[in-house]
Amino acid sequence: MGSIRTLLERVLAAHGVGYELVEVDGAQELRTEGMQASFHENGRFSIKFRNGDELRGAGFVVEDDVATVRVAERGLNFDYAHFLPHIEKCSTLHGHTASVSVEVTGPKNAEGYVLDFGVLKSAVKSVIEELDHKLIVSRRYIVDLKDGRYLVSFEGLGGSYDLWVPQSRVAVIEGESTAENIAAHIARRLLTSLSVKPVVVRVSVSEGIGKYAVAELLG
Repeated sequence: MGSIRTLLERVLAAHGVGYELVEVDGAQELRTEGMQASFHENGRFSIKFRNGDELRGAGFVVEDDVATVRVAERGLNFDYAHFLPHIEKCSTLHGHTASVSVEVTGPKNAEGYVLDFGVLKSAVKSVIEELDHKLIVSRRYIVDLKDGRYLVSFEGLGGSYDLWVPQSRVAVIEGESTAENIAAHIARRLLTSLSVKPVVVRVSVSEGIGKYAVAELLG
């Protein structure tokens, strides 16, 4: 009973989603604004979402009407620049090549699939193209906008940085431009752009060889 509930609680906490855990008729119920999850002593669980979707199973095993699709190809990558003022090594402007993999879990349709691979791959490419060859920056460091250029200002390695950057070459995200937050940004954009409403979107972003950050968002 605890395994899937613990995973769900971890995902909710990671993204600041408040929830209530109560006992109802011998089962534990986890409630948020968007869903209600029930966990039973025999290991069965059900998760009902506000849009009417339902996920059922036992332990970590999900029943046959739900599946996961994944895209992770060499073409799903992008180049970007960023800075992290609170990490000394990263507190000057520098760049990375990131690769992306995406998993979408949701109910299968009448034809037996969650989402066409080509549709998912195209959606991922569209989102990462918004970040490709851009300066990815937290909104907090943008202090002015003039003549189509952002003034980006921060305290980094060696002192103060003030950069005038064309607005078209900047991707603004919420929070510091860590790999974790970039993964979450991609997941949020996919949740709003996909034609289907998935139960979970899981995005992995690499930052160099052997270094990954993963974001999981509930639909």
